[in-house]
Amino acid sequence: MISTSASPPDPVSVPTAGQAVWVERLLWVFMLSFALDYRGAAAREGAGGAGIDQLIFLGSCIGSTLGIVALGWRSLTVRPGVWLIAFWGLFIAFMLANSVLQGVQPGRSIRVILPLAFCLFGMINAHIAGCMGIRPSRIIAPVFTAACINILWRIIHGFLFKEASLETVRFEVQSPATNWIAAWIACAILLRGRFHWNLLVACGVLFIGIGITVSRSLIFPVVVGGMAASACFMVGVSWKQYQWSSLGRRLLPVGAILTLIAVAIGLVALFQPLMIERWNERLFHNASDRNLGSDISYLTRKAEADAIWKILSNDPVHFIHGRGVGSSYYWDSAYMPEIWMVIPKEEAGEDDIWFAGHSVWTYGLLSGGVIALTSYLILFGGTAAFSLVAAHANSSDPGPDQWLAFLPFVATCCLLSESLTSNPFQERLAGIIFGVMAGLPQAFMVRSSWIHTTARRSLS
Repeated sequence: MISTSASPPDPVSVPTAGQAVWVERLLWVFMLSFALDYRGAAAREGAGGAGIDQLIFLGSCIGSTLGIVALGWRSLTVRPGVWLIAFWGLFIAFMLANSVLQGVQPGRSIRVILPLAFCLFGMINAHIAGCMGIRPSRIIAPVFTAACINILWRIIHGFLFKEASLETVRFEVQSPATNWIAAWIACAILLRGRFHWNLLVACGVLFIGIGITVSRSLIFPVVVGGMAASACFMVGVSWKQYQWSSLGRRLLPVGAILTLIAVAIGLVALFQPLMIERWNERLFHNASDRNLGSDISYLTRKAEADAIWKILSNDPVHFIHGRGVGSSYYWDSAYMPEIWMVIPKEEAGEDDIWFAGHSVWTYGLLSGGVIALTSYLILFGGTAAFSLVAAHANSSDPGPDQWLAFLPFVATCCLLSESLTSNPFQERLAGIIFGVMAGLPQAFMVRSSWIHTTARRSLS
């Protein structure tokens, strides 16, 4: 059945605080603060500074967070969400102190650690919103809007301001919101009770981005999101939240999407045959068409990982606490001749790179050692576990937003699917979005505490 309302009435009544309306408005400001963010010049260039637009984005992000905290600071100590917030705050403090003690330039450290700090902001804001009684669907609405805007904006910005073309465009237009949209779509198809028109919007935005960039790494979140949402559906069946008989109806949008994709490919082949040729080269012949021994993406990541291992091996104690966030590294010179065949020598990092790397794990090891790797595992594992616990807590009386209880779990799986080949936390919007995912389950924990209270009211 098609639904015209993304937020049908919830039979469980959660009281809302008087300041909730202002918190929700500030949450929109927070999420939209970096919706028009873009990939600037290479962060490895030490002379790179922030433009006026970036300062406006930053001011909106920090100002809205301060406003939410000022309105709802009493909610910060509510458990269990406070434990994850406190842990991630301590980790950021450690990373900053570690960089200072190791002499990393403060400007570099601050720029690289901003997405991690924004992740903390997202946790805090979503946590306070949930504790104030704001429904999960209303917390997710600005996230969905910001994600769709950023994916489309990255494409527009790449073509208008970076002189990209359909024949050459790739990372210039990739959005950090892509893996989250893939997770949202998977949940909306398999776990949401009714079909809503915003699913078509999300699918269109996602596949436009994938089709233009032709990045194989973007396919991982789509596949992993489907697998994770399927696992959540089976868990829901065991909780008697879903029925196997509804699976066919839920999968109908998948058939429609595949049909639209096939039609789109046919139209592209008819009017833009060069794009089809580019897809073929990028997906299946990315090494042979350039006379390389290995795929260029693999080469750059291997060059980075080998160099980081050598840097840490020079003084093995750094395997424990790393070299500090924002510290310099390089690409192993053994891989450079092949890399230069694809990436111009002046653009390929070799001597002094300091941006957040091509993998969560390799850069985590460089910047914070085993301590950072353990912290990332706790963040991801804690968010996924918190999501499932919150979903189970509401499974006895699931409301119309119950499908969103699984979203942080699926979003974590989608982010992890890209973590070996990219580092989402080098993007500010990625930090914001994942922070909201980590804080969202608190809203469901608050709702679960009112389930029996609502039941008693209805019987009296």
